[in-house]
Amino acid sequence: MKKVFTLIILSFIWNIASSQQPPIPVEVFGGHRALSYQHVINKNVFDDTFNFFNITSFDAEYKEDPRNVFLISSLFSYNIGKGFSAGIGGEIQRPGAFVIAGAQYAYSTNNFLLVLFPSVNLNGITQYSQFMLLEYRPKINEKLNAYLKMQFLVTTDFSNYDRGYQQFRFGLQHENIQFGLAGNFDQFNSNEITTSNLGVFVRTLFF
Repeated sequence: MKKVFTLIILSFIWNIASSQQPPIPVEVFGGHRALSYQHVINKNVFDDTFNFFNITSFDAEYKEDPRNVFLISSLFSYNIGKGFSAGIGGEIQRPGAFVIAGAQYAYSTNNFLLVLFPSVNLNGITQYSQFMLLEYRPKINEKLNAYLKMQFLVTTDFSNYDRGYQQFRFGLQHENIQFGLAGNFDQFNSNEITTSNLGVFVRTLFF
């Protein structure tokens, strides 16, 4: 059984590594309150029949008693067609780990990207999440593109606003490097706790 499971995992990794896929962006953001890390994986596997989506982020505050925030969300889905997919996955954040069912819509061109990822919690808790990622990279000249990113998350049980964030990036792109100004705004427990982080970011695209 272990051998079969190992072969499945190796086949999955090989399909991601060997196919022509969108790059994996890895970002480090230094702000006035915290140092942040984020990557996003959106890959088709097994002859584009299935899709694997993952977003991982971590916020490390500078102060002596930090309130660190992390989020790991993944979805393994079946490609329905025309950018739509649906499947099951998992999410890890405070206060724990959850099984989720979700759908995804992705649309991309040479200078535009839109990802929508609605999901519901399957752990017996009434909770709905909506993730959206929007990127625009208009060409300035032969060497530079402008870079604009907006990323949003809303998590609610339809009575309370459990968790939300808004992230903005504005800068330049040179080849596989993006850099510029950044702002993160987070809300917790129906806005009982709110934080912001303003600074600069560097983002590398791994193909």
